[in-house]
Amino acid sequence: MADPQLSVVIPAFNEEARLPSCLERVMAYLAQEGNDYEVIVVDDGSCDATPLIVESLAGENAHLKLIRLPENRGKGHAVKAGMLAARGSLRLFADADGATPIEELERLKAAINGGADVAIASRALKGDGITVSDTLHRKFMGTVYNLIVRTLAVRGIHDTQCGFKLFTEKAAAALFPLQRIDDFGFDVELLFLAGKQGFRIAEVPVNWTDIKGTKVKIFKDSLRMLTDVIRVRLNDARGAYRGNPGALSL
Repeated sequence: MADPQLSVVIPAFNEEARLPSCLERVMAYLAQEGNDYEVIVVDDGSCDATPLIVESLAGENAHLKLIRLPENRGKGHAVKAGMLAARGSLRLFADADGATPIEELERLKAAINGGADVAIASRALKGDGITVSDTLHRKFMGTVYNLIVRTLAVRGIHDTQCGFKLFTEKAAAALFPLQRIDDFGFDVELLFLAGKQGFRIAEVPVNWTDIKGTKVKIFKDSLRMLTDVIRVRLNDARGAYRGNPGALSL
């Protein structure tokens, strides 16, 4: 079977309430656009009906695939598992809540066609026709976090955490095997590695809506992500990103 043009990786943990509508929209859009595609849902050890829902839908659509991880290891681990299994010339990971509409993929594709190796969705940049619906509290915490990230790890990026990022096959193959962080800080690690390896990163303004049911705990996870930023710098200092890439441990 020929490799698809596009792979969409969706990490999911206990997403029985939000995932079905997200998948319906993603699958309908990709089919409508005539894309040669695969959608890979990575179940990160869910305790609810998430994997059963995906299995049922996959039985009706050969473009949809399920990877089941035996235990909950974190969003970063799930994204890595999906990206290592992806076969597309372009490889997107997208959050299961559908906060960034799949239609925004076209903006990221345009950036790739313009020469970028990695195109990342941004809630921080303004653009014509762009609407971002978020709480003031989340906006404030996100601004502070990204200021620290720009200081310590990734310069020039205003929003590292939006869960909608597109990679060329070459960039994905180079970056994801090196990923070490399993939690939410993996985005920063990937962007740090992309910059270190000379890949061109484009930050693209997108429409985004805060969807109820988030599993992010603002204060707790912000502290954890800051710890992960420090881990990235320590990993780099001790040479963890050189030599043989790390295999995925399931």
